[in-house]
Amino acid sequence: MPKKNMMGALAAAAAVALTAAGCTSHGPSGGGSAAAKNSLTVAVAATPTSYDLDGSFAASNENYTMWSQTQIGLLNYKTTTKNGVVTTDFTHFEGALADKDNPYTVSDNGQTYTFHLRKGVLSQAGNPFTAQDVYWSVQRKLSDRGVGLTQIRNYFNSMDQIQIVDDYTIAFHLHNAGNDNVFLPIFTGQTGRIYDKTEMLKHATSSDPWAVKWAAQNTGWGYGPYTVSSVTQGQQLVLKANPNYPDGHPAFTTITMKVVPDSGTRAQLLSSGNVDVAEALAPSDLSSIKDSPKVQEPRVDHPIEFDDISLVQNKAPFDDKLVRQAFNYAIPYDKIISQVYEGFAVPSPGWFTPTMGVPGLSTQPAYTYDVNKAKALLAQDGKTNVNVTLSVSNAIPDIVDTAIMIGSYAKAAGFNVTVNQLNPADFATGRLKQTLQALIAANRVQVQVPSFVNNFFLPGDPSNSGAFVPNPQWQSLLSAAINAGPGTSEQAAPYWQKVNDYINQDASQLPMLYKQPNQAYSKSLENMSYRYDSTVDYSILKPAGS
Repeated sequence: MPKKNMMGALAAAAAVALTAAGCTSHGPSGGGSAAAKNSLTVAVAATPTSYDLDGSFAASNENYTMWSQTQIGLLNYKTTTKNGVVTTDFTHFEGALADKDNPYTVSDNGQTYTFHLRKGVLSQAGNPFTAQDVYWSVQRKLSDRGVGLTQIRNYFNSMDQIQIVDDYTIAFHLHNAGNDNVFLPIFTGQTGRIYDKTEMLKHATSSDPWAVKWAAQNTGWGYGPYTVSSVTQGQQLVLKANPNYPDGHPAFTTITMKVVPDSGTRAQLLSSGNVDVAEALAPSDLSSIKDSPKVQEPRVDHPIEFDDISLVQNKAPFDDKLVRQAFNYAIPYDKIISQVYEGFAVPSPGWFTPTMGVPGLSTQPAYTYDVNKAKALLAQDGKTNVNVTLSVSNAIPDIVDTAIMIGSYAKAAGFNVTVNQLNPADFATGRLKQTLQALIAANRVQVQVPSFVNNFFLPGDPSNSGAFVPNPQWQSLLSAAINAGPGTSEQAAPYWQKVNDYINQDASQLPMLYKQPNQAYSKSLENMSYRYDSTVDYSILKPAGS
């Protein structure tokens, strides 16, 4: 059966299953009845495996969605809207659990941040929110070996540095001034989620004093726009609007997430009007439905999710910078963008993107495909042929296809590439233990502040493949840039350009390309979103024209 017809048959079968479950959407014109109802049906790849980032970090689209829709922190990023997409403004903040319009004040020396908390807020469990919840949440992050630990300890590592002024005021006394303002995004993004202390302590035990095990598999302890109403593992999850959400009430009070493992089937269900949103779509499937009269797809000028190439410095031949640079010139970036990603990606300037707000920072591609330059660099190093084992996870077809294409095109420059397809567990272990020679991985910089990039190279960070090892020259350039002022300032910009040039020329670990959002929506909806965690923000979706 041809693929197109096969996808249609699969979509029809899945639609029958959705109908049997009572979850179809029959809209008058837009591929869903969003304008006539207060519920949405979403096609997702899987159900989440963890509801608590801090205690059991496991990066997946489904987990990130749950964390973002059931939890909030002290702050939200402000947003801008362009071409129907509500996009994060990474340089401006407003209150979430802090007061919306006056969330915090900063001392004259920049070392004390005082947060003014909202009054009258209740948790999902119905408990009053106070400064005690913030204090306990930070204490948990420092005590529990969660993903936020390393990042937060850059700024304070003792609870003596946190002062409860009163029930609705709490102050953080930092080691130094805000370090290019990374402190605020930490309490805005995933690592800064605040817990209901009263509810969490009900489930604490002597062996699990922070309720880590319980929170990983249960919700109801947060303050986010939705709560988990029911879940059938591997089949369906239902979200219900949180009546206590402090930032308004979502237009859609029920979100039913139906598991449809195949990306092509998820796309066709949306195109045929049987679901309202389809998540985690492959580029080929985004392309297959982009002209559907019922479908809209968000596109942004500057995406932040990327595929990075790591050429590990302590593994020959990539202990030689000339070889690393040559390999980067042997990657067919434009072909990968047009053929693998079917145009749903953009060239990479490196780690530092325009959304970080550094004035005048170069947006030119860090590398382009140039066989002659690659050959010249190898010749300068006395080499003509180099063997490379390029490892990837076999669970991500786009990255597998990218690696195979690199192998094909890099051969002309003198690289003999063997693509090593590993199962996700072995790939993650090799990346974490830094045993791989070269690898490609999906990644994102959730905190769009220049100095935060250094976190990717710190020991213990899940994204640290060992490719780039910070050295005194890097640390000196980084310190000079941070000390020059905020990353968004004119005076600091030349220093960040030097940092950018250095890491690009080092050529050990770099974003190869930045990927467009991988969700699609019914045209009966408005307020598509592009967030720092690349998830759909269901709380801001509305019926079109409402």
